[in-house]
Amino acid sequence: MQPPSISSSASGPAQADALFASWLQECADVPAVQALTPATKSGLLTVLHHILADTGDINVDHQDVWALLAGATSLQFGMATGGGHNRAAVVGQQLWESSTLLGDATLPAHRILLAIQSGTTPELEMDELTQILEYVVSQAGDQVEVVFGHGLNPALGGSIQVMMLVSRQ
Repeated sequence: MQPPSISSSASGPAQADALFASWLQECADVPAVQALTPATKSGLLTVLHHILADTGDINVDHQDVWALLAGATSLQFGMATGGGHNRAAVVGQQLWESSTLLGDATLPAHRILLAIQSGTTPELEMDELTQILEYVVSQAGDQVEVVFGHGLNPALGGSIQVMMLVSRQ
Protein backbone atom coordinates (compact mmCIF):
# COMPACT_ATOMS: atom_id res chain seq x y z
CA MET A 1 0.00 0.00 0.00
CA GLN A 2 1.50 3.33 -1.09
CA PRO A 3 1.48 6.28 1.31
CA PRO A 4 -1.05 8.96 0.45
CA SER A 5 0.25 11.87 -1.57
CA ILE A 6 0.84 14.71 0.88
CA SER A 7 2.22 18.09 -0.09
CA SER A 8 5.72 18.71 1.29
CA SER A 9 4.52 22.14 2.38
CA ALA A 10 1.66 20.70 4.46
CA SER A 11 1.95 21.30 8.19
CA GLY A 12 2.36 18.44 10.65
CA PRO A 13 -1.32 18.52 11.68
CA ALA A 14 -2.42 18.55 8.02
CA GLN A 15 -0.13 15.57 7.32
CA ALA A 16 -1.53 13.73 10.35
CA ASP A 17 -5.12 14.44 9.29
CA ALA A 18 -4.45 13.21 5.72
CA LEU A 19 -2.72 10.03 6.93
CA PHE A 20 -5.49 9.30 9.40
CA ALA A 21 -8.25 9.80 6.81
CA SER A 22 -6.42 7.59 4.29
CA TRP A 23 -5.86 4.88 6.90
CA LEU A 24 -9.53 4.89 7.87
CA GLN A 25 -10.57 4.60 4.25
CA GLU A 26 -7.98 2.12 2.94
CA CYS A 27 -7.91 -0.14 5.98
CA ALA A 28 -11.60 -0.06 6.96
CA ASP A 29 -11.73 -3.86 7.28
CA VAL A 30 -8.70 -4.07 9.61
CA PRO A 31 -9.51 -4.89 13.28
CA ALA A 32 -7.55 -1.87 14.54
CA VAL A 33 -9.72 0.51 12.51
CA GLN A 34 -12.91 -1.33 13.44
CA ALA A 35 -12.00 -1.06 17.14
CA LEU A 36 -11.84 2.75 17.05
CA THR A 37 -14.22 4.70 19.25
CA PRO A 38 -14.62 8.49 19.26
CA ALA A 39 -12.24 8.69 22.23
CA THR A 40 -9.57 6.46 20.69
CA LYS A 41 -9.85 8.29 17.35
CA SER A 42 -9.16 11.54 19.18
CA GLY A 43 -6.28 10.04 21.15
CA LEU A 44 -4.63 8.51 18.10
CA LEU A 45 -4.99 11.71 16.11
CA THR A 46 -3.38 13.64 18.98
CA VAL A 47 -0.40 11.26 18.96
CA LEU A 48 -0.10 11.56 15.16
CA HIS A 49 -0.22 15.36 15.41
CA HIS A 50 2.58 15.33 17.99
CA ILE A 51 4.72 12.91 15.98
CA LEU A 52 4.41 14.95 12.80
CA ALA A 53 4.43 18.40 14.45
CA ASP A 54 8.09 19.06 13.74
CA THR A 55 9.37 16.41 11.37
CA GLY A 56 12.49 18.38 10.53
CA ASP A 57 13.66 18.17 14.12
CA ILE A 58 12.41 14.70 15.12
CA ASN A 59 13.46 12.95 11.88
CA VAL A 60 10.35 10.79 11.64
CA ASP A 61 8.14 11.58 8.67
CA HIS A 62 4.70 10.75 7.31
CA GLN A 63 6.09 7.84 5.28
CA ASP A 64 7.40 6.19 8.47
CA VAL A 65 4.00 6.66 10.11
CA TRP A 66 2.15 5.35 7.04
CA ALA A 67 4.32 2.22 6.83
CA LEU A 68 3.41 1.41 10.42
CA LEU A 69 -0.31 2.18 10.11
CA ALA A 70 -0.80 0.39 6.80
CA GLY A 71 0.88 -2.77 8.11
CA ALA A 72 -1.00 -2.98 11.40
CA THR A 73 -3.68 -5.57 12.10
CA SER A 74 -3.76 -4.27 15.67
CA LEU A 75 -2.37 -0.92 16.78
CA GLN A 76 -1.04 0.30 20.09
CA PHE A 77 -0.36 3.99 20.70
CA GLY A 78 0.53 6.34 23.50
CA MET A 79 2.32 9.45 24.65
CA ALA A 80 4.08 10.19 27.93
CA THR A 81 6.10 13.00 29.47
CA GLY A 82 8.50 12.65 32.38
CA GLY A 83 11.04 14.70 34.25
CA GLY A 84 13.32 14.48 37.19
CA HIS A 85 16.18 12.24 38.22
CA ASN A 86 15.09 9.00 36.54
CA ARG A 87 13.02 10.54 33.73
CA ALA A 88 13.83 7.93 31.06
CA ALA A 89 12.69 5.00 33.22
CA VAL A 90 9.58 6.87 34.32
CA VAL A 91 8.56 7.90 30.80
CA GLY A 92 9.23 4.44 29.31
CA GLN A 93 7.11 2.65 31.89
CA GLN A 94 4.36 5.29 31.82
CA LEU A 95 4.30 5.19 28.01
CA TRP A 96 3.80 1.43 27.85
CA GLU A 97 1.37 1.11 30.76
CA SER A 98 -0.90 3.97 29.65
CA SER A 99 -0.92 3.10 25.95
CA THR A 100 -4.14 2.24 24.13
CA LEU A 101 -4.51 -1.01 22.20
CA LEU A 102 -6.83 -1.34 19.22
CA GLY A 103 -7.36 -4.96 18.29
CA ASP A 104 -5.76 -8.20 19.46
CA ALA A 105 -3.13 -7.88 22.21
CA THR A 106 -1.96 -11.45 21.63
CA LEU A 107 -0.60 -10.62 18.17
CA PRO A 108 3.17 -10.13 18.16
CA ALA A 109 4.50 -6.60 17.83
CA HIS A 110 5.88 -6.07 14.36
CA ARG A 111 7.12 -2.48 14.25
CA ILE A 112 7.49 0.33 16.79
CA LEU A 113 7.79 4.00 15.95
CA LEU A 114 9.08 6.27 18.71
CA ALA A 115 9.31 10.04 18.43
CA ILE A 116 11.28 11.43 21.35
CA GLN A 117 11.62 15.09 22.30
CA SER A 118 13.65 16.56 25.09
CA GLY A 119 14.04 20.01 26.51
CA THR A 120 17.38 21.72 26.12
CA THR A 121 18.33 21.63 29.80
CA PRO A 122 19.34 18.84 29.89
CA GLU A 123 19.04 17.31 26.44
CA LEU A 124 18.29 13.61 26.13
CA GLU A 125 21.45 11.63 26.84
CA MET A 126 22.48 8.47 25.00
CA ASP A 127 22.01 6.28 28.08
CA GLU A 128 18.47 7.64 28.48
CA LEU A 129 17.67 6.88 24.84
CA THR A 130 19.05 3.36 25.32
CA GLN A 131 17.00 2.90 28.48
CA ILE A 132 13.75 3.93 26.74
CA LEU A 133 14.44 1.72 23.72
CA GLU A 134 15.41 -1.30 25.83
CA TYR A 135 12.31 -0.99 28.01
CA VAL A 136 9.87 -0.67 25.11
CA VAL A 137 11.52 -3.54 23.19
CA SER A 138 11.46 -5.74 26.31
CA GLN A 139 7.71 -5.15 26.55
CA ALA A 140 7.02 -5.60 22.82
CA GLY A 141 9.35 -8.51 22.10
CA ASP A 142 12.90 -8.83 20.82
CA GLN A 143 11.87 -9.45 17.21
CA VAL A 144 10.24 -6.04 16.78
CA GLU A 145 11.63 -3.52 14.28
CA VAL A 146 12.20 -0.08 15.83
CA VAL A 147 12.07 3.24 13.99
CA PHE A 148 12.80 6.32 16.08
CA GLY A 149 13.70 9.94 15.88
CA HIS A 150 14.76 12.53 18.42
CA GLY A 151 14.41 16.27 18.51
CA LEU A 152 14.55 19.24 20.84
CA ASN A 153 11.59 21.14 22.21
CA PRO A 154 12.71 23.96 24.53
CA ALA A 155 9.19 24.18 25.98
CA LEU A 156 9.78 20.81 27.70
CA GLY A 157 12.44 22.31 30.00
CA GLY A 158 14.07 19.39 31.82
CA SER A 159 11.47 16.84 30.71
CA ILE A 160 11.31 14.34 27.88
CA GLN A 161 8.25 13.39 25.87
CA VAL A 162 7.82 10.16 23.92
CA MET A 163 5.14 9.36 21.37
CA MET A 164 4.72 5.69 20.38
CA LEU A 165 2.97 3.69 17.68
CA VAL A 166 3.17 -0.12 17.68
CA SER A 167 1.88 -2.28 14.84
CA ARG A 168 0.88 -5.85 15.61
CA GLN A 169 0.37 -8.51 12.96
